[in-house]
Amino acid sequence: MGEELKTAEGGAGQEDRVKSLEDALGLEKAKNEVLMEQILKSENTLAEKDVEGFADVIPNEDRDFWRGQLLDNREATVGILNRMRGRVTPAAKTEAAAAAAAVPPVAVPPVAAPKPLHNRETAKPAVAEKGAAGGGDKAAKIRNRAQEIARKDGRSFTVAFRCAEQEFGATS
Repeated sequence: MGEELKTAEGGAGQEDRVKSLEDALGLEKAKNEVLMEQILKSENTLAEKDVEGFADVIPNEDRDFWRGQLLDNREATVGILNRMRGRVTPAAKTEAAAAAAAVPPVAVPPVAAPKPLHNRETAKPAVAEKGAAGGGDKAAKIRNRAQEIARKDGRSFTVAFRCAEQEFGATS
């Protein structure tokens, strides 16, 4: 009988302990919900602030999409929007030109046009006449003949080139 009494008293103590733990858990869950609501509210206000900050890049009809992107992955989205801001659209160029027209111009000394590194029109040809540079024309004929031999006989270009050299008598 004494053991039954101890078990009954221990069971009641455990039930009280379980009840107090459940109450504490409920309190912590309530705190957690409040914190989650505050976090979501903060994220929403931050996303709205970012969307407003990128108003020059984001059209009005796309605001909801970009707001969702900012909520999903803020770092990547801000990077993309910054790159988009870096690109200047034609409309933005005209707006910038209008804004620049409102500001009085500052005297800037003229800058000389850069000289091209190489101008093909003024360049002298390496060889004035065909064949005048010691067999340049002959080498082209050997190459062309080697290509014909390679296609016709199915040989490698190297073997065909040696055959073409022998035909023209230009073995080295």
